[in-house]
Amino acid sequence: MSRTGAMTTTLALASRLRAMRDDDLLAGLHARSYRRAGVSDFFDLAEALLDADAVQEALLRLDRIELAALVALGRADVPLGPGAVAETLRGHAATAEVPRERVEAAVALLTDRLLVQPADEGAPGDAAVAPYDAVIARLEAWEAGGLPSPDALLDTAPPDPDPAADATREAGDRAAGDRLAAERAFEAVTAVSELLAELSREGARELQKGGLALPAAKRLAEALAVDQAAVPVVMSVASRAGLIAIEDAAWLPTEGARGWLRGATPERWQRLADAWLATLPGDVRTLLEAHAADRWGAALREHAAWLHPGSPREAQQRLDARLRDALWLGLATTDAAPGGPTGAARTAPSRDLTPSTPGTALLRDGSDAARAALAPLFPGEVDRVYLQHDLTIVSPGPLAPAIESRLRGMADIESRALASTFRLSPASVDRALTAGETAEGIRAFLTEISLTGLPQPIEYVITDAADRHGRVRVRDATGDGVRSAVRSPDATLLRTIEVDQSLAALRLVRSGESLVSRFARDVVFWALADARYPVLAEDAAGRPVPLRRNRVAHPRPASGRDQDAELIARLREHGSAGGDDAGEWLARQLDQAVRARQTVVVQVAMPDGRTLDLVLEPTGVGGGRLRGRDRTADVERTVPLSSVRGVRPAD
Repeated sequence: MSRTGAMTTTLALASRLRAMRDDDLLAGLHARSYRRAGVSDFFDLAEALLDADAVQEALLRLDRIELAALVALGRADVPLGPGAVAETLRGHAATAEVPRERVEAAVALLTDRLLVQPADEGAPGDAAVAPYDAVIARLEAWEAGGLPSPDALLDTAPPDPDPAADATREAGDRAAGDRLAAERAFEAVTAVSELLAELSREGARELQKGGLALPAAKRLAEALAVDQAAVPVVMSVASRAGLIAIEDAAWLPTEGARGWLRGATPERWQRLADAWLATLPGDVRTLLEAHAADRWGAALREHAAWLHPGSPREAQQRLDARLRDALWLGLATTDAAPGGPTGAARTAPSRDLTPSTPGTALLRDGSDAARAALAPLFPGEVDRVYLQHDLTIVSPGPLAPAIESRLRGMADIESRALASTFRLSPASVDRALTAGETAEGIRAFLTEISLTGLPQPIEYVITDAADRHGRVRVRDATGDGVRSAVRSPDATLLRTIEVDQSLAALRLVRSGESLVSRFARDVVFWALADARYPVLAEDAAGRPVPLRRNRVAHPRPASGRDQDAELIARLREHGSAGGDDAGEWLARQLDQAVRARQTVVVQVAMPDGRTLDLVLEPTGVGGGRLRGRDRTADVERTVPLSSVRGVRPAD
């Protein structure tokens, strides 16, 4: 893979880096992994980027089309534009069917990632490029390291796809598969809804090294009625849809979660599916869109491995993770039994999936088409429930979101399915009263949605909870180390609170007819509420204040250091800080050319005002002079450094 075109050594890259706009350079560095230690100028940076390990890391991230374009560029005698690269690739099995637009994108990516050198920075359209020598050398060494050789990259044809699903499945099988997909989609929406409700009640701690703390994972699995292995799936789907986020090392619902919960089931599913599609890695999305009606089996995984010859296992794992979520969302089906959300099929996709009709619609026509295909298969929503004497509330089908949201505020859910069960209790009614409901409002709401009237036991629970509510009151207080005060007309109840060991952390101390604490009112309030005391919050004037324990996350852009930006700023400052910057830059270029034995074009200012270009192979720099062999005249020349106006690689 030899080349006699433009010189593409460290000198060429260093000159390019120095001339680049900061934004373009920053984007290029962000896409690369390289050592920053010891980088004090653009020559050091160029050497770091062309280091064998840094180049290898960059090559492993490329797909086969990008690697094939690199091979074609490396075998050319002159720099090539995308059109010429595309023409070359048409003669090879791996890239015979690749459109020019794809090749153009590949060449642009290689340029942006600082793996090839533009031959003419200002050329529009079909600008030619040439790879750096170190990049080609690393690629040529792949075969010795157990990776595909340049010939294999070009001549290994893609694997044959599985037969199209539409051609191999009967209409009845497709209908059955779509019904199964709708069932899974409904369960997915249910699970995310339960996740938001549970995180609203209590956040889930995220470990510093990543992943949920084990107690939080177990709690969520129980609340969602799923296997613990399914919890990361539910959370990844919800996170991609912007419904949950991390704040203060805890997962919490976002502000947008409230609006999502009020939407109809098909619209809620659409947002989850849309987020799945929008956040697909580019290679996975391209692959799935190309096989939107094909079986997603072993051949698809083989294609992912073929497309990423430098990292086939990682490519398959990336694909498997998204197929797992597609199965969970009802975008694909298997021949396995549904198994519900706790079944293994919900968290570990088979290698033989088939896209559902909504899944195909999503990939081909977008989320509106997918929702239209799935909505008729969802169970209809209901707006009436059965109130029973044992204080349970049974919904004969999925509740309308607005009704379910309010019902959850006054009753605890016991089971969630097509027919859900809630339970009213003194504690749940007290919670509703704390949040601003009234006894009259609760009765009116339950009567309105009930198919069985308002049973006497439920009436009694509401009345009793309303009578007890507010017997304990907590308000802000001021004083020496005092921030809140607890009072009650029931002296016995106040004494019980004072000696309650579960409240010892509040450090409640008797002060007259009240108990005072150094903790804020809301902290004391929620501790008393969790201990099942009929507590009410008040403002400083004694007016009731409704409190809701709905903590939400407010995602903020990462504020961490940008080491690449800091490096660029340091290099720019170094290049302009005092001294003869132009002279220093020329000296570094000439020294680099001497060490690399690289022929360069030296611009020399003549006494008569003319500028003369000398094609020299520099042999030494010292004493204020440049020595080298003139390749044109084949003579040794000595040029004063003070007369040198510029240096560039020779073509």
